[in-house]
Amino acid sequence: MFDAVTLEISLKPFKKTDDAYVRNVCEKLFGQWKDMTRGRKRVSVLLWVADGSEILDYDGDLGKSFEWCKYLGNANMPDYTPADHKAISIHNRKRPYTTDPPVFTYGILKRIVEIARETAKKYCPGSEISIGETFDIGPEFAISDFKYRRHRELLSGSGADGIGFVDSAAKLAAEKRKYAAFPDGIPEGTDFGYFLGKQAKVFLEDMGFDYLWLSNGVGFSADPWRADGKIYDGKEFHPERLERISESVMSFWRSFRKGCPDHPVETRGTNNSAGIDYATDGVPLYRLYNAGFGLTPPPNSPWAAINGDLGLELMGHMTRICELPGESFPFRFYLHDPWWANSPWFDRYDRCPYDIYLPMAVSRIDENGKTVTAGHFEVLTADNSFGEMPDFCPSEAIPHFIRSERFSPDAPGPFVWVYPLKDFTSASDGSLLREMYEGDNFIKAAINGGFPLNCVISSTNFAKIDKSVFRGCVLISPVQPDPSVRAELEAFCKDGGKLITYASPEAIDVPAGGVPVKIGSGSLNEAAESFGYVIRSEKLSPESKSPVMTLHRKDNGFVFSVHNPDTTVDSVLSTPIGAPIPDCTDAVMRGDMAVIRFPRWLHRECRVFVKQKDGIVSVRESAPVSAYYKRMIQINGLKDAEVRIFPEKAVADNCDIIDGVRHPANGIYNYLDGWERVEDEYGIYYFNKNVSGTVRLCMPFDAAGGQ
Repeated sequence: MFDAVTLEISLKPFKKTDDAYVRNVCEKLFGQWKDMTRGRKRVSVLLWVADGSEILDYDGDLGKSFEWCKYLGNANMPDYTPADHKAISIHNRKRPYTTDPPVFTYGILKRIVEIARETAKKYCPGSEISIGETFDIGPEFAISDFKYRRHRELLSGSGADGIGFVDSAAKLAAEKRKYAAFPDGIPEGTDFGYFLGKQAKVFLEDMGFDYLWLSNGVGFSADPWRADGKIYDGKEFHPERLERISESVMSFWRSFRKGCPDHPVETRGTNNSAGIDYATDGVPLYRLYNAGFGLTPPPNSPWAAINGDLGLELMGHMTRICELPGESFPFRFYLHDPWWANSPWFDRYDRCPYDIYLPMAVSRIDENGKTVTAGHFEVLTADNSFGEMPDFCPSEAIPHFIRSERFSPDAPGPFVWVYPLKDFTSASDGSLLREMYEGDNFIKAAINGGFPLNCVISSTNFAKIDKSVFRGCVLISPVQPDPSVRAELEAFCKDGGKLITYASPEAIDVPAGGVPVKIGSGSLNEAAESFGYVIRSEKLSPESKSPVMTLHRKDNGFVFSVHNPDTTVDSVLSTPIGAPIPDCTDAVMRGDMAVIRFPRWLHRECRVFVKQKDGIVSVRESAPVSAYYKRMIQINGLKDAEVRIFPEKAVADNCDIIDGVRHPANGIYNYLDGWERVEDEYGIYYFNKNVSGTVRLCMPFDAAGGQ
């Protein structure tokens, strides 16, 4: 699934700058990550050198040194001193990451790029190799004389720790200093985008870099983490500003591409959704994607590791990938942090891989009705804040990356979000700005409340494709601004399709057959019960958070991925075909619903659905120990139950059902009659009523799956 893999690393591991030391670091990097890079079409190294000021300051002299990311904490804050209180945050003070940090010159950086490329070719023969450089708009990563002393006219918004971010749409004041692309200095009023582009072109070519990564909202928003901006002041939307602000975003990209026309650009984007970005800061994402700027879509935000807002991460990610400027989209994981004295894998995730499995369950439906998943893996970063690269960190995480790739979605999920990216990011009506802002936040809250929404299609693509692809799905849609899309949804409902429409009370307009949800007065969980889905949380305390879960299709089965932040909370689940019981799970049955207490995280196949009034039903893998069967799924505790078991596709016609008793003397199984093979809108399954005891589904050796 992953055509491309990017390993991000700062300069901190390069504590010495001679060739041998640099080569040892690069060898360690690729040695640790060989299981992820092997056989990929493209392998990249993204170097976090500084904050991008090394690009802005570059004058062509390879012998000059530059500021780099050698600190813990906000690099543009004062130094920590013994006089400071020991509890002071590194958001307010900085300190060197090690005693006597090395000095880097542009010539040394050029050599690091060369050695990184040589090492990558050695470990990844046959892969296209690329090396990237980064640019950030904030004050966090390195001391920036350019941003925070010489050109403060660039700063806009609150920025990190109140210092300010560079506004990509700003213009530069005149300066006589020599720059590589501006040897006579900067003319008054030069577009920042043009200056950055021209400087980046020379810098990338001189250093040997292949592409540029624009971090933390560059080219999108000067306030990438906030919920307000230039259009929305926190109380009111100002649509009269939209044309000017949106044009300024487009102008940055045109100016940048005038200065740097050919080098590939990858983007981080903001922490928000496409709708929120447009409603607050006028970011015309659909236009950006279709303007030929050669950018990649932003990945999932790493912010969920910091504030636990998985709903925002998943919701925002889906809005940005429903349409694409190319054919693929990235998945990025926050493994280490090279600046802020934390390593999320250890001290934010507690080694729980939920922020791997949940965003990797996200898929999009393209213009051909095909289910598409992430094609580019990125890891932030391979080193920690102290320049260390502990072997046990990638060795713990990599198996989860590989498993998430192997079990990625291959069909539309049970719930599919129809997102109007084009209409939302070209709107001029103030009421629609509020509708998209509140609607996206509504979906965020629904996901945080346990609603398993992780599949998306743009309204543009929805109108193009055969709707039979959504057989068995429930569509989730805001009131669509485009009347033609509303007509498509209405026709879908009249043809038996299932739809939940959400909107503010003033805007609700539901096609025939839809189930309306009014923002602020209802929930998707409640609306889904109209279609036979039960998704509830039972809590000992109202302060407890609900489990966040995704549910996707794979090889005729289903896959649950769950983060349960409070393991005292129970999930109560049911579907139109019975209560889902994931593999290796025990469920208390309650009136055809399964009550499951999930662990902190879970990633399991679910091929068993049961309707049973009470009792405890368990599902396990059973060792086949067979000359004919490759895999067995065992179900215990059935009591007058209605059971559906979904086999793997390759053996869907050749499975057997046996009882739970083996004959140890001769190994002969007791085959059970009465099981019917059914194929309907939910897939292919084996079905029976009034089942009691223990049964096993047996799949023969030509199965495509396995453990």
